[in-house]
Amino acid sequence: MEKNIVFNYIIDRIKQIFSKKQMKVILYIVAVLWLAVITQIGVIKLFTNSIKITEAFVKTKTEDMKSTIEFIGEFGNVFLSEEDKKNIIQQISDDIGLIIDSEIDVWREDNRIEYSFFKKAKNATSEIKVISVEDKEEDAVKIKHYILIRISILKSINSIDKYKKIIENSLGQFDIDSIQTTMEYAGYYKGKLSMERKQEIAHLLVNELQGEIAQEYDEGDIFTVYGYTGLLGEYVVSAGQKVNIQVAITYNEISDKTTVYLATPILNGSW
Repeated sequence: MEKNIVFNYIIDRIKQIFSKKQMKVILYIVAVLWLAVITQIGVIKLFTNSIKITEAFVKTKTEDMKSTIEFIGEFGNVFLSEEDKKNIIQQISDDIGLIIDSEIDVWREDNRIEYSFFKKAKNATSEIKVISVEDKEEDAVKIKHYILIRISILKSINSIDKYKKIIENSLGQFDIDSIQTTMEYAGYYKGKLSMERKQEIAHLLVNELQGEIAQEYDEGDIFTVYGYTGLLGEYVVSAGQKVNIQVAITYNEISDKTTVYLATPILNGSW
């Protein structure tokens, strides 16, 4: 079965991401977005050609390139104690070579508890979260557990492919029913680009991934292209069209920079 996406809803979300520039992540909202709204059930594999995605973005020749990989998963019907959650974060950190040199943070708000570790280095940031959300069902309270892993790398963006494989293997140790993976790339040009140039960049990226354009939107401050390629196994569906490539190009008047974003299957964003 396939679930249609309302593209206007996605565009509204993208506008919020780029205009508000907020960096607060609410995993529960992201999980609902991915697991209940845009997930198509026919997914049979994760990205098998991530290296080609990286190579495609390198050809934009933008400055200060950054690559980000994000995994969002929902645990099965398991009980996770406080120690269990901390051990999960520790295990994944060990697998990716991340040294936990401070206390794992614990944050509680209403019906949600987060256990998280965040580390920022010169050219990379890493974040691992285990979140538990109380979900009231009639007279009972059911607790759902989610995991979020996000790694961002500056400059040496090719190394993101190595981390993708490591994290996939690491998550295989745990009882996780479903995992959604997003790969995002960003870089900028100095100055404002013409519409012709923005279209040229978007078409370059889609063509490099052997894809075809499905939708194209010009919102003035945001130029967005959605496409589909058979190189990738994961996709979402809108109006009967498969989508697993998104290119977004935005301009910032203050910095006088045009930023190019490439994501598969679509921009998840942090807000």
